[in-house]
Amino acid sequence: MTSPETAPAETAASDAAPGADLRFSVVTAGRDGLELVVAFGPRDYAVRLTPAEAAELGLALLATASVAADAAQDVPAGTRVENCFFPVLGWTAGEVTPGVPALALRLAEGAEIAFQFDRAGACACGRDLARSGRVPFRERLRRVFRRRPAPPTSPGARN
Repeated sequence: MTSPETAPAETAASDAAPGADLRFSVVTAGRDGLELVVAFGPRDYAVRLTPAEAAELGLALLATASVAADAAQDVPAGTRVENCFFPVLGWTAGEVTPGVPALALRLAEGAEIAFQFDRAGACACGRDLARSGRVPFRERLRRVFRRRPAPPTSPGARN
């Protein structure tokens, strides 16, 4: 026997009234817990999670949304996506309050995630990003000093 809470997604969806909306929210549930609340039509279904489980679920949801929204990704239905390199579609850097740097990244489907730094962390992050975006010095030197091959000479030609 199945119920909408435990039925596969396709079964639960077929039992719903046409046009029923699905809504999600998260609420605190004491010191070490939270509840993911799925509202489906007139009913609410709460799933209690630990903070670690919520972090894992959140990352998987963001990663799957990012992969699914990317037309260049050919991912078969049923593929489990737990993490990915998120394509950054935009960013905003600034301060939450004076002296408290922050960086907000816009991901697929309009998801935005914001990070708060201390000054030293912000400087280190910016420096590392700038460094990773540059062509390494050795590679630049190789390009400058790369010798072009000599043009082919005919067997009877003199140098």
